[in-house]
Amino acid sequence: MGTLVISNQRTEEMVGDLAALAPEYRRYVANQASRMVWSAQRGDIVVLPAEPDPAFLRYASEQLGFELKVVVPPPGRLGYDMLSRDRLRKPAFVAALRDLVAEHGIDNALPFHFDSAVVELVHALGLDAGTPGFGFVDQGGGELINSKATFRALAGGTGIAVADGGVTGDRDVAGDMIWSYLSSGRCAIVKQDFHVAGFGNEIISPVAGVRPIGAHHTEVINDRAALTAYLAQRWAWYTENGRRRVVIEHYIPDSAPIYAEVVITDKGVEFVGHGEMRMMPVINGLIVPAPSADLPRFPGFLDQASLLCEPLFAMGYRGTVSIDAIVTPDERILINEFNGRVGGSSHIHHIGERLVGGDYFHDRVLIELRRCTFPTFDETIRRLNERDLAYNPRTRSGVLITVDDNGPDGGFGEYLVVAQSVAEAERIEREFAGTFATTPAG
Repeated sequence: MGTLVISNQRTEEMVGDLAALAPEYRRYVANQASRMVWSAQRGDIVVLPAEPDPAFLRYASEQLGFELKVVVPPPGRLGYDMLSRDRLRKPAFVAALRDLVAEHGIDNALPFHFDSAVVELVHALGLDAGTPGFGFVDQGGGELINSKATFRALAGGTGIAVADGGVTGDRDVAGDMIWSYLSSGRCAIVKQDFHVAGFGNEIISPVAGVRPIGAHHTEVINDRAALTAYLAQRWAWYTENGRRRVVIEHYIPDSAPIYAEVVITDKGVEFVGHGEMRMMPVINGLIVPAPSADLPRFPGFLDQASLLCEPLFAMGYRGTVSIDAIVTPDERILINEFNGRVGGSSHIHHIGERLVGGDYFHDRVLIELRRCTFPTFDETIRRLNERDLAYNPRTRSGVLITVDDNGPDGGFGEYLVVAQSVAEAERIEREFAGTFATTPAG
């Protein structure tokens, strides 16, 4: 039997009004959605927001060893930018997809995020019985386990090491919490309850020069009255017009962001992998495995990540969980959120398992970079082959193009370097950078 893979990388329930996102960012995310083809297996169907370049689809099919089947729903109110609710609910699309599901023997669904629109679609296609943990997400569980406030509650209940902080829906309480950090010379981070990739986070610092790693912006405030005025200005954004609470934590500058990925099955919590995030200042790639894995406290982090997922298992969630953390300058490891959905790292681990093979997590290093600019796809592959940089399954090393760059001004592509060591991966990446312009888009 097969899986319906749905690459809904951003949804209304994840980030609010999709139309409020910058048009270029919407197009970038629509393009980025094609990374989920690497999570497909033989016989699966992949639903994407936009048609990928046929050359890229052939390339991915050749790498995976089977022909990928991709379907794209008709455009919605945002065109082809994202798999918005209106696109997934179009009766003609649902009817056509139902026929394809029956024809290909599809019996379960794997979306990027199990929001209510996907829940409705799964019901309509008759895939509810075969989809693991569907009873949980059918009752709104997908929102519950992607909430930063829920994370703080479960972390507190399980005794997980987290940054000092709390959750509130009261602006005056938030001001007191933030000022307690600023007045003692420390930074605070304010997090929207629901958002992705650090775009819902903002740092408030009493001094200038703090890099906003893991957030889109740093605001310098060292006066209580100025803080009160600033919160009055920003509160609607922080709380989605009063609909949500906010998370406020002590922000520790110059910390390295890391993650652990697990999958929860009926058997329990199973480890997938870990890595470090490359920031610009929000995530722009990964290094797998995490360079900090040799630290004395790292095994404890993995133990705590597993412990944190036990309540999710007991509640009935089944699927991928990404647990994000920071390594502080004094080498403490503090967990700062979890996400109960397919992660931005999942396709990399699937590539490791299915293409690289062997004991890839221990005998290979995988380095990813996003927002890259390439020429046409065929030209990109030609240059990689000419310079002997293309991924070679015999040596299990080289460069894979994981997302095609189809942006009119570039900056929409992604690549993955596979190598035997960090030094070799960095060498390949330098050669790659000399071959193509990989400057991040603005």
